[in-house]
Amino acid sequence: MDLSSKRLLIVDDDDNMREAMVETVRRMGVSVDHACDGQEGFEKASRIPYDLVISDMRMPVVDGMGMLNLMMSSGVTSPVCFVTAFGTVNNAVDALKMGAFDYILKPFAPEVIEELVRRVLELEDVAPASKRKKNTAIFRSAFMAQLFSLARDVAASEATVLITGESGTGKEVFARYIHENSNRKNGPFVAVNCAALPDNLIESELFGYEKGAFTGAVNRKPGKFELAEGGTILLDELGEIPLHLQAKLLRVLQEKEIERLGGTKPVRINVRILATTNRDLKKEVESGNFREDLFYRLNVISIELPPLRDRKDDIFELVSFFIEKYCQINGKNICKLGEDARNALMNYDWPGNVRELEHTIERAVVLCRDDMINEKNLFLHGITINQFLLDKQEISAASGDCPAAEPAPAVEEKANGIPFGGTIADMERELILNTLKQTDGNRTRAAEMLGITVRTLRNKLNEYREMGIDISGD
Repeated sequence: MDLSSKRLLIVDDDDNMREAMVETVRRMGVSVDHACDGQEGFEKASRIPYDLVISDMRMPVVDGMGMLNLMMSSGVTSPVCFVTAFGTVNNAVDALKMGAFDYILKPFAPEVIEELVRRVLELEDVAPASKRKKNTAIFRSAFMAQLFSLARDVAASEATVLITGESGTGKEVFARYIHENSNRKNGPFVAVNCAALPDNLIESELFGYEKGAFTGAVNRKPGKFELAEGGTILLDELGEIPLHLQAKLLRVLQEKEIERLGGTKPVRINVRILATTNRDLKKEVESGNFREDLFYRLNVISIELPPLRDRKDDIFELVSFFIEKYCQINGKNICKLGEDARNALMNYDWPGNVRELEHTIERAVVLCRDDMINEKNLFLHGITINQFLLDKQEISAASGDCPAAEPAPAVEEKANGIPFGGTIADMERELILNTLKQTDGNRTRAAEMLGITVRTLRNKLNEYREMGIDISGD
């Protein structure tokens, strides 16, 4: 994504904090202005259509909330993200209800700001703020139309919903759809990936803790349930929660209250609970890994999302959406899907479901060098980019195009834009560096596109540096 055309505003009365955020954003290649308080921030945002405003909550003259009020009442549509300390989290949640895009908690690393900026600006590229929808449901099949119709009916209630299905089927998208069609749509939507939290952190993340609850607890921290007050909490991959915490979760569902770690009294909450899992919870109950009473308390309304292989009518709707999305993010102009690619997409079983389809199209868009995606750009059936290049090189050698005794001269035929001739290592290096360039130096995304780990990518780049190769463009 080209960030050079973007313009941000940093608003903070702390000189050191403001300068640090400005420098972090500037290193990303983004044009950035700054202001010392909410009044100055509002005045600048009124004159310049910033792509993003990052503001502290507590400031003299006009604070962050006051600035947001001024912007909204004046028709300024720039997305606003707040930086806040634990003590002002409730204010940040109120700001979300008013229309703020997001907030981050102090202290934070520069990478947190970088991720926030990229996330917001990628959304802006896909859809301008004035037209952007928080959640997009993409489908064509009659069965999915019935499921989303059911979701709208369910959204009007306060019932707990359990969304099941294989990994990658779009369970979180479905949950967001329920939230955004509910009476709580103006409240926060807090998604918690239970599978990503270590066992020793799940309780404090969900329920929060009091100051002094354990070594290092220097401030009271609200948990995810408190942050979702007035809105919806999604317990993603609920089946991963350990047994010793399932009893506490059952109490939350039954009593609508939580207990912080180190707390002396329960805290009432007003939160709707949605949950997802790719496990068969009935079997988990039978094997003793999941509480039966919690299962029945969660299973008020159960909706199972079908795998992509059972709803192939949706594939091309999804493909069109993903092509448009990643063309805009990567500055590409791909408007066609080759017939061989269409057949390959329909004949593939998609074990990773919609998530795998999205990654496949993102990779194809990044590596495609013309205006049409063909089957060779898709890398289906476990074929890696390295294997593809090796197969092509062997074919060229067998046909006499690549003599074994010496490197073959460059020819016009290309694999994803990389000319044959030279060594496999040369082609691998060019592919890696070109992919990094296409992803604006995002190593995580580049590694995913290349089918390698970030560690392998890092080792390759170190190897190139030792060879004296200029990789400044990564």
